[in-house]
Amino acid sequence: MNDILEKPRKIYVTRTIEFNAAHRLFNPELSEEENRSLYGKCSGKYGHGHNYLLEITLSGPINRKTGYLFDLKKLKTILEEEIVTRFDHRHMNFEVKELQNHVPTTEILAVVVWDILETRLETITKQEVSLHEVKIHETGKNSVTYRGE
Repeated sequence: MNDILEKPRKIYVTRTIEFNAAHRLFNPELSEEENRSLYGKCSGKYGHGHNYLLEITLSGPINRKTGYLFDLKKLKTILEEEIVTRFDHRHMNFEVKELQNHVPTTEILAVVVWDILETRLETITKQEVSLHEVKIHETGKNSVTYRGE
């Protein structure tokens, strides 16, 4: 029988976390009326909240020594330190510095999460592991996917 790892195999691993946060879809360059017309009830004065479900996918070759791509316990710790601590139970318009000058849509949030994690992972991965995908479910019916493109 051949060695499974005889040839390089690209693998994908995903860790899922949840966090709760509020936001108001509001562009300060527009009037209240224009914001209401553009964003509807999502532009309410005090904002609204979501129970976000975040999926982080890493990719790369299986490590011959460990048999896995990346230690998922380490990934869990990174996500708790970088994402949960930063976003959970926060009003993203006011309490998250990375979103201060942006309309905090889920699309913008996905890019911000990517940038945060890409920077953190670059400092600790010594193998060919890379961030492959950030997927955020804003609701059970709506999600956004970003792959760093």
